[in-house]
Amino acid sequence: MKTINIGRAGEDAALEWLQRRGMTLLERNWRSGHYELDLVMEYCDTIRIVEVKSLCESDGFDPTANMTPEKCRRIVRAARRFLAENPSGREVCFDVVAVLFCDGAPRITYIPSAFLPIHM
Repeated sequence: MKTINIGRAGEDAALEWLQRRGMTLLERNWRSGHYELDLVMEYCDTIRIVEVKSLCESDGFDPTANMTPEKCRRIVRAARRFLAENPSGREVCFDVVAVLFCDGAPRITYIPSAFLPIHM
């Protein structure tokens, strides 16, 4: 699979998985200038900013390994822009969904509140 296809398929799988667990999609691939967010979900009384990381199992490493401090800072800055444009007053959480493709159904790992926006 090409990288763009893996990313899109990973987002599709993550979105379906999150929706089956009661989350509601607010935005997908939200962009504003150079800011971008994969999924913005609503769950109970929270806004969940969800970063989706996808890989083929044969690639040999954990998709969450790309969640560097700089990547987290970019997501937080994008979330701040999103919330400035879409004020809600609700708690915001930063989640990560890792999607590993192998022979069959994708394996999904959900990491709620994967990082905090402290000092970012």
